[in-house]
Formats: sequence, structure tokens, C-alpha cells
Amino acid sequence: MVEARALASSSGRRQAGKCLLYGDQHIRWAIESAAAVEHIFFDASGDPPAFDMTMYAVSGGILKKITGTSYVISPVGVARTPPSDIESLAADFVLVLDDVRDPGNVGTIVRTVRAFGVGDVVLGGGESDPYSRKAIDAARGKVFETRFYETGSGIEAVRRLKSAGYQVAATSPRGPLIQSLAQLKPHPIALVVGNESAGISAEIEAEADLLIRIPMAGPVESLNVGVATGISVYELRLKLVLAMLTDTIRNTLGREVNVTGKMIQMALDRRLREVTDLTSTQAILLMVMACDGVMPLEQVEKDTSMYGGELDALLDPLVNGGMIHIDDRQGGYTLTEAGKQLIGQLWPVLEATEDALLDGLSDAERDQFRAALKQVQANCIKIIGEPPER
Repeated sequence: MVEARALASSSGRRQAGKCLLYGDQHIRWAIESAAAVEHIFFDASGDPPAFDMTMYAVSGGILKKITGTSYVISPVGVARTPPSDIESLAADFVLVLDDVRDPGNVGTIVRTVRAFGVGDVVLGGGESDPYSRKAIDAARGKVFETRFYETGSGIEAVRRLKSAGYQVAATSPRGPLIQSLAQLKPHPIALVVGNESAGISAEIEAEADLLIRIPMAGPVESLNVGVATGISVYELRLKLVLAMLTDTIRNTLGREVNVTGKMIQMALDRRLREVTDLTSTQAILLMVMACDGVMPLEQVEKDTSMYGGELDALLDPLVNGGMIHIDDRQGGYTLTEAGKQLIGQLWPVLEATEDALLDGLSDAERDQFRAALKQVQANCIKIIGEPPER
């Protein structure tokens, strides 16, 4: 109980790494958020609360001393507030509170940013305390779903985050850039909001990558920090998602495979032009025909992904050049003797080109690469189903 009494103050909460839960609602919020509730005190003159954990029946006087109030609050819980090391931060979007002091504002900010999917908040010095009763109330318990990191000051937080690769955007009515026009890089961002009266520090203004402001049409000097934070988080988070999405799209597996496939085809075409007028698609089709014996038109379409006039332009030179012919009896295309001889001439070129494409890879790496391709193909089959029989 001595420890519990100390948790009524901000310094006591920080020192113990614990906080008080005032009433059933606080306790339920903590439990629903998987916070570590250690035990509960309740008024011995009433029934025990319906919680499955260690509970102590105490007098109303003791409960007043624990909570520091002139009236009885029952039940009262004790929960751990696990510390987080700022060095472990890996989130795309981080909020930094630069000396935001009012617990109601802190709680409102936490509730708002959690609604937008932001779960990491850096407390940059001052008296920011997310585990006070007022902050827990204003946050509707969302403090128990949020990771908090403490630094000695806002500028210390900014410098550590910048060194970790974060771009820093700071809000200020003096910001030269309207936040809706801000251009974000596809990198993690730290948004800094300042003290209720003084705003962000001059040091942060000097070191921020972006100094932004919210445009206001009316005669309003500034917005409440909780309201302003909600506007900024919503807009900047959307901008960050779009910036990162663009960067991600450029590096998706499908795009990489598509670009690589086209580059491989261009390399094969260049080497083949040294010995024949055929393209790599035509040469590979001849080789597939040599393996299959007879290829129905439908299978040719599937293997080449060509149809109609485009497919005719691919096949006509092979037919006219006497390399393949249409076998009406077997219902498909077959390779001629001339086609077989041409394959024999082209094979060394294709083999040398493949070796050049894999240059720099050891035999083991080449085997791993081929194995990886087969695994990707197998995974594709799991999604689209077995390919048709050939």
C-alpha cells in the first residue's frame, strides 16, 4: 500500500514504472489492452469487484490515501507501465511531444493518434505524463495500447530520431510551409508538436527537416495542441503512406520479375541477332516444340501469351522459313528437320547468354536461384491452381 500511495504522483509513477487505475472502467481498459494489472484494492464495506486477479479488501480511509482524494474510489488497480527504449523504435510514424504538459491534452492526443494507427509517442521532457488519471480518462484507456519513449528534452528526441533516419516535421504557426503542400520522402517520419503556450523550441525549429503550419481562415491565433495534432497526423500520415506506396510499388516482386524478364529477353534478342533473324521468343518456342513433339494452337497461345495478329507475326516466319509446319492429323504445330538443325546452331548462343546473365554467381548461388524460382512457381500454383496439362 505504501507503493500504491506513491503512484498518485507523476514522479512516483516514473520511479516505480507503475500507475494507478481509478475505478472499474480504468481496470477494464487496462485488461482489454493486455496491460499487466498486478492487483486491485477495493472497499471492504462492499462486494469484491468481478475481476479474476489478486485483490485486497481495505478501508475507505486507505483508499483515500492511495488515491490522494477526499472521497472513496473503489476499486483501485495497480498496473505496470513498461519502459520502451527509443533505440528500439522501428515505426514508420512517430509522434514527439515537446514539453506538452496538460494531462488532458496528452490523453486527447494519444486517443486521436491511436485512431489514426499511430502507436509510438516520444515524451520530450517537461511534465508529459500519459498515466495520470486525467490523461487516462481523456485517452479513454488508449494509453495502455501505446508505446511511450522518454527523453530529456524535445531537441534530444529530434536529434536521436534524425540520426536513426527519421525525417522530422515540426508544427509551428511560424512555419513557412503549409502542411498540405509538404512533400515527404518515403522514409519514416517524426512529427513534433509543442508546448501549449510556447510551442516547439527554437532549437527544434532550426533542426526540423520541415517546419509546417496549419492554414486558418479565421481570426484564431492558434489551435488547441490536441486538435492541431489530430489534423497534422491525419494529413501527414496519408502523405507518408502515398510516398511509401509509390516507392514500394517500384520495388514489388511482380514489378521486379517483370522488369528482369524483359531485360533477359532483350539480352537474348541481342545475342541471337548476331546469328539469326529470329527473336528469343521464337527460338524458345522452337525448343519447346522439340520437347513436346506437337503443340496445339491453344498451347502456343498460352506459352507465348500472344493471340490473333500478334501470334501470326510470330509464327509466320517459322512456317515460311520451313522450321515448323502445321500437322493437321495431330492438330498442332511440329518441328521440321530444318528447325531441329537451327536449334542445334542456336543452343550454344543461348547457353553462353545464360552464363553471361548469371555471371558473378557461384554454382551454389545459381542452384539456389533456380530453386528459389521453382519455389515461387510452386507458390503461384497454390494461388492460381495447377496449370493445365500440356
